[in-house]
Amino acid sequence: MRADNTFMHLLLKAGISMLLTLFLLGCDSTNTTAPHSPKQNKATELSSKNINEYANEMANSYISIQEQLLKHYQQAKQSNNTYDFIQYRNHKWTPEYMSMKIRYSRDFEHNKAFLEKQPSAPLFAIYENLIYIGLDLKNGLLENDEARQQRALEEAEKAKQLVISIQQQLK
Repeated sequence: MRADNTFMHLLLKAGISMLLTLFLLGCDSTNTTAPHSPKQNKATELSSKNINEYANEMANSYISIQEQLLKHYQQAKQSNNTYDFIQYRNHKWTPEYMSMKIRYSRDFEHNKAFLEKQPSAPLFAIYENLIYIGLDLKNGLLENDEARQQRALEEAEKAKQLVISIQQQLK
């Protein structure tokens, strides 16, 4: 009788694991596009004629997506709802951010030689680093690590001010 219970227990565990796997695969969104994904797959050719407009667009994109992240973080912090922030960050914010980051990374690689001489070049590194600010906010909330959250907020403010400074140089 005990052997039958053990066997049934193993079958039940395997069945639940398979159902969970099917459920997760069914919820997979890898075939969907991000809401604000760039329409182009080709790198943008940058030149002295379009770099300021491009950099200004990139700076505005950075400020906007950073503000969205911080707004949702503050709301979660005030309502003591870490789960909502994590869900937002993982399923809405990160796909939007990654879509734009991929575009900017592709453009940077394509135009590396040109960008080395441009005052807007640091924008690319700042944009890349935003994912780590989001991770620190998320993990800081999860681990109830106030110091980590504070460092992330300070880094976010510092990055935003640098982006604004670069934008002002472009005028």
